[in-house]
Formats: sequence, structure tokens, C-alpha cells
Amino acid sequence: MSRSALEARRRTLARTRALRVGLLLVVFVLAALALLYLRAPARPGPTPSAVTVSGPARVLDGDTLDITGTRIRLYGIDAPEHDQTCRRAGKTYACGQEATSALRGLLGTRAVACARRDTDRYGRTVAVCRVNGTDVNGWMVSQGHALAYREYSTDYVPQESAARAAKRGLHAGTYVNPADFRHEGTAAVPAAAPSTRRTPYASCAQARAAGRTPILRGEGGYNAKLDGDRDGKMCE
Repeated sequence: MSRSALEARRRTLARTRALRVGLLLVVFVLAALALLYLRAPARPGPTPSAVTVSGPARVLDGDTLDITGTRIRLYGIDAPEHDQTCRRAGKTYACGQEATSALRGLLGTRAVACARRDTDRYGRTVAVCRVNGTDVNGWMVSQGHALAYREYSTDYVPQESAARAAKRGLHAGTYVNPADFRHEGTAAVPAAAPSTRRTPYASCAQARAAGRTPILRGEGGYNAKLDGDRDGKMCE
């Protein structure tokens, strides 16, 4: 084989080796990039509490809204049902409709922002809603138009306690806990015989002996310590 032929063969082999090395480097780089991609932590999606629904709200009842087709159940509170009645100053009144009207008055036509907390068994978005910086859920409880829904949250218990102490809304009279109303289907709070008793009964036995049980929150003789489940009915 001539010298020129050997030189040509050497150059060919050198190019082949260089091409192979280049291909190996490319494969190595691609493998490294793939490994880095697989090991990289996934970008977190929005958490339930970060998902926000906003816009003008249509009030359905004292704790339910509709925002652009999304049904919102206000988190941590329970308002009287729309057809529920309560008693105040010796008269029956539509406390469910009053709660609905109060919520409509607060929201008006302003945009409401609701941060999702959960989804309930009916498919509704359970959320904390705000309008102009005001916690809508807390406002409803603080004004006595709804109760803290202790079965799911104690966030609004302080607002309920303040409303009860000030005798605002529901706490100015007697009422059945909305959850009990739903379960029992009671149309109205039974009218209790007027009581002038100013001090709470010391025991259920004492209240029963007087023929006064069950005693609803706000009635004479009611003792919160004897209302074990805090449903507003003592010694039931």
C-alpha cells in the first residue's frame, strides 16, 4: 500500500474515532439532562386553599352563594335555612330570610373573592369569602345571622360568643340550631310559655321539675353549662 493510501486511511480512521467520541458525548449529555429532569421536584400546583373564585355573587341563602356558575358554601358557618323561623320579642319571624337579606346587603353588586378550603358532598366549593377586605363568613356570625359550624371548624366561635353576649340577630331571641332544623324538619321554633325567671337553672332536674324542658337559648332559666352539645337546647 502506497504512503498516500496509508495517510488517507489514517485520516479516515481519525475522523471515525472523532465522530464516535462526539456521538458518545452527545449521548452522555442527553442522559445527564434526562436524569436531572427526572430528579427535579415537580412544580406544585395550586393548593385547595390557594384556588380563588371571584366575581359578583348571587346570594342563594344565608351561607350559600353562586359566582359565575360556581356554587359556594361559606366555610365554618351555618345560617338558618331559607324557610326557617325563629322567635324574638315573643313573635315568630323568618330568621332564614333575614339572614339571606343581610348577606345580600353586605355583598351588593361588589366583586367577592372566595378562597377554596374544601368541596362538600354536594359538590359545592367550601370557601372563605371576602368583599372589600371583610371576611364575609365572620361578619355573618358576628352579626348573629349565622352560627359557628363547630362540626367542621371552630374558627368563628369567638364571633359567635361576641354576638351572643351582645344579643345580636338570632341571639336576641330563641332559635333551633340550623343543623337540627334540617334533620328534624321543624317548621318553626315551638312557642315556649313566657318565663320571667332571671337566673339559670342549676340542673336539668330542677328545670324538669318546673316543667320547663327543653329550654332554648335566650329563654329564662337557660344555662349554657347544661347545653352539652351547644345546639341551643338545654336539657333536651
